[in-house]
Amino acid sequence: MQIGLNSGIFPTAWTPDQKVEATARVGATGLELNIDTNQLWTQRLDAGARRALRRQAEDAQVAITSLCLNAHWVFNLASPDARIRDIGVSLMLDALEMAESLGASAVLVPGCDQDQSPENRWELFRDGVMQAVARAEKSGVALALEAVGKPFLFDSARLLRMIDDCGGSPSLGIYLDIGNSTRGEMDPAEEIRVAGTRAVLCHVKDWNPDDPLDRRLGAGGVDFSRSLAALAEIGYNGPLLAELPPDPADGDVVARRSVEFLAELGRGQ
Repeated sequence: MQIGLNSGIFPTAWTPDQKVEATARVGATGLELNIDTNQLWTQRLDAGARRALRRQAEDAQVAITSLCLNAHWVFNLASPDARIRDIGVSLMLDALEMAESLGASAVLVPGCDQDQSPENRWELFRDGVMQAVARAEKSGVALALEAVGKPFLFDSARLLRMIDDCGGSPSLGIYLDIGNSTRGEMDPAEEIRVAGTRAVLCHVKDWNPDDPLDRRLGAGGVDFSRSLAALAEIGYNGPLLAELPPDPADGDVVARRSVEFLAELGRGQ
């Protein structure tokens, strides 16, 4: 099993190079970089900095797997404001360029809208994604749509419909999230099977149903064994990327425990 980490598992103040170093230190082999509204690394890292980050990651034997467009929660493709939608499209295009330069395979696009989004939110989101498809095809980097609890793109079936509505490009895929499926009261194993060959990458998270402060993997909210079996059924051989908040007292501890949990889980398969 390949084990990766979403960069949010480390303290927000850490820079990408510090997070690459920490990823290697805790024993993971992949790192997904978050592109947040307050940390737009697509704007802050120039070509030289990107080359240096890629060299550092390669030397540390850490693959930069993907970029996660958290900034789309603000600069939303389904926003009622055309200016906001345009920024969202620009962020996608910038992320594809940066992902290509870092050797990443995917850009995560959250399937989200806003409370103020108009009734044609589906069409707005579709039209925004379609503006980046040609760039994705040229770069060899997938745009991976993730169901993040929003009704209009709630599950794998709806994500597949969106992909078809965007023209069905092979550069469009689904970013699985076992935790999101479970929280949405879906069967994560079935969501994985429905995604099938469109699955690009996979987030894992967990929580304790009896203690909301307990967010560690293995806390009991998620059935990992059935989900891993479903991933094997569809032939998924990519990394499992732990997506959890850090411990404020120790920047490494959540990441290290997540790696240990996933490694033990892999040994049991």
